[in-house]
Amino acid sequence: SPPPSPPPSPSPLLPPSLPPLVPGEAFVRTPQDIRDEITKAVDQGRNASVYIPPDVRLAFSSNVECSGAMHLSVRSSGEGATLDGKKSSNMFYLSGGCSLYLEALHFVDGRGEYGGAVDALGAGDIAMRDVSFTGCEATKNGGGMVVENSGDVSLERASFSE
Repeated sequence: SPPPSPPPSPSPLLPPSLPPLVPGEAFVRTPQDIRDEITKAVDQGRNASVYIPPDVRLAFSSNVECSGAMHLSVRSSGEGATLDGKKSSNMFYLSGGCSLYLEALHFVDGRGEYGGAVDALGAGDIAMRDVSFTGCEATKNGGGMVVENSGDVSLERASFSE
């Protein structure tokens, strides 16, 4: 009788699927990860760019501050990530010329004195694509966001609701 054939080789393990990162983009899962990337970018004299996986919900207890002449890009993909202010905090405070780009993000339950989700005072340009603001409120001005003495604001496929 012929010798037994060797067992079939196991199929190679496929690497985990990676998110669609763009060059220089940091993978983040918490508000502190975003703060850390901004700090690194400031120290290295560069812009900050972060990617949040679409299944992640970031809970904010205080906002992320960008206060220098830099560009901050925060994005997700697909169904988008959720940024939750838990009715206690807004998510971003921009000043000092900081420009902001947001993509595929859902802001929920943000709360601040100015701007329930985004407070921009003396910021650079702000661009948003595929974003939603739900249940964000301010005690003084700006439900979803307030932009004062800042650059241009552009919104593409953005929604604001109670």
